[in-house]
Amino acid sequence: MNEPYTDAHTQGPWHTGIGNGEGSIFSDTGRMRYEQGTVLYPIATMVRGWNDDEDTANAKLVAAAPCMFEALRKCECELAMHRSAASNPEAWEEALTAARRALEAAVNEPAMTTDLRPEFGF
Repeated sequence: MNEPYTDAHTQGPWHTGIGNGEGSIFSDTGRMRYEQGTVLYPIATMVRGWNDDEDTANAKLVAAAPCMFEALRKCECELAMHRSAASNPEAWEEALTAARRALEAAVNEPAMTTDLRPEFGF
C-alpha cells in the first residue's frame, strides 16, 4: 500500500460520553486540558431526538470509527499482498476496490459517494 491514508484524525480508541457528555464522542487520550479538573473536548456531538435507540447506535458506530479504520487498513494491506492467492480474482478485486474507496472516503472530501453503495449492498 502506498500509505495515502494518514493518521491526521484524533487517535482512538473513542467512546460515547455519559452524564454531562452524553451524546458526544470523546477520545480516550488527547483532546483534553487540565484547568480546575480535566476538560474533555468532544470529537463529535451527536444530534439526538429522532429515535433514542437509533441515536445511541449511531453514536456507538461513530465511536468505533478509529478501530474500524485500522482494521480496514490491515485488510487492504493483506488483500494487496496476497493478490496471487485469490481463488476468485473478480471477488478479490471488488473487495480490494471497496476497501480502498472506503479508506479514501474516510480521509478525503466528499466523505462517502453513492458509487460505493452498490458494492456494499445498499
